[in-house]
Amino acid sequence: MNQALKTLLLALTNRMERVERFHRFLIWMAQSVIFALSGIAAFLLRFDGSIPTVHLAHLAKALPIWLVLKTIVFRMCGLDRGWWRFVSVNDVVRIGVGNLLGSFGGAVFIAWLVPRGFPRSIYFLDCLICFLATAGVRVCARIVQESVEKGCKKGLCKRVVIYGAGAAGVMLLREIRSNPALHYRVCGFVDDRSQKRGLLIQGSDVLGAGSDLAQIVRKQQIEEVLVAIPSATGGRMAQVLRYCHQAGVRCRTIPALAQTIEGQGLASQIRDVAVEDLLGRTPVHLNDGEIRVWLKGKVVAVTGAAGSIGSELCRQIARFRPRAIIGFDIAETPLFYLHREMQRSAPDVPFHAEIGSIQSSRRLAEVFREYSVSIVYHAAAYKHVPMMEGHVFEALEHNVFGTYNVAVAAAQHGVEDFVMISSDKAVRPTSIMGATKRLAMPACSPGFCDGEGRRDLRAEHGGSGKDRGSGPEPDSTVRAAAR
Repeated sequence: MNQALKTLLLALTNRMERVERFHRFLIWMAQSVIFALSGIAAFLLRFDGSIPTVHLAHLAKALPIWLVLKTIVFRMCGLDRGWWRFVSVNDVVRIGVGNLLGSFGGAVFIAWLVPRGFPRSIYFLDCLICFLATAGVRVCARIVQESVEKGCKKGLCKRVVIYGAGAAGVMLLREIRSNPALHYRVCGFVDDRSQKRGLLIQGSDVLGAGSDLAQIVRKQQIEEVLVAIPSATGGRMAQVLRYCHQAGVRCRTIPALAQTIEGQGLASQIRDVAVEDLLGRTPVHLNDGEIRVWLKGKVVAVTGAAGSIGSELCRQIARFRPRAIIGFDIAETPLFYLHREMQRSAPDVPFHAEIGSIQSSRRLAEVFREYSVSIVYHAAAYKHVPMMEGHVFEALEHNVFGTYNVAVAAAQHGVEDFVMISSDKAVRPTSIMGATKRLAMPACSPGFCDGEGRRDLRAEHGGSGKDRGSGPEPDSTVRAAAR
């Protein structure tokens, strides 16, 4: 089997080498024909279509010089490699440089080897015609190829507009056109900048602003909007999403610049708009070195470890090599799966899954005493906003008194550091959940539940679109910094 696979790979490699050699041979032949025809055309243009007999000798001596020198120069410039269908502005510049060098070298050798009387205007005409021909044949090859691909995809493509006529939008347009696997037909751009309205970019019109999107969708029969504004703020993305919702059309986006660079191409990374796109927050860069000093060698307890925030806390804490992690939660099934995950992903960090409720002071004391906990991350809470509106007493019992129990247990068992993961809804609360999280904060204040060995208790606020139970709005985040 291995021998057969090896033979197949060798055969494919040899075939590819033969195709590459044949492709390069065709380029050499085409360029040689262009070099010869350009010289002949220069003479015909110089003498109005009728070359005098005396200058036929000049042409006969000049042609071999042009052929040899231009072939060598084009080879040095790498113009005999690459596929013409992918010709770009950079290639055209290199073609111009190659023609200038070839014509200059040809002029030197012609002046040296060819008899006197050679028309000097021929040098300029030959350079100009040769440049137009060598660049034009490549551009024509690209136009024909793209036209064929466009014809093959016609009728199968989804009609789209690109929201954002900047650099990212133009890059996306180019990739859609050059990639036959992408079944999109770009009908134009949408851009909110008034100075771009009515412009023609890469052959596509800027059809209007976002406020005109509903009209554009109806008129152009648009099926999808591709948002190409990687640097858009949360507010800007929310406005774009409103325009798309009003127009009744699907909205997709491309990632930020850093993600694009790491990916395999712009168009291949088109995705649906996520909640994170609407947050528009500046990333918080943590000091890993300081956090490592703070956590390394310590026993860290995480309440609510089986939840979305608690489980992510356990994963992140394990990176800093604590002595052990205690996962404390009343939900046994997700805690069991977290335990298995931690054993696989961080086998060098002991993870102890402890079942219990923060409403049980006795159980909290048992766990804190057994493991000699040094740091506590308190993430256990009822966070479902609509659900807590109908369960006021349960929210009070769990979020307020449960937090008090954890804080007291931490103080009594010499915990060095206590971090309560609160919620942005605790700031000027308008819901039962937010109010209970706000009421729980005094329990984390120094002096509220002092005990032997306790040094510092504090609360952290934040928000994350991935938190379960917070409804349509972003809720609690994990944001702990070493102090």
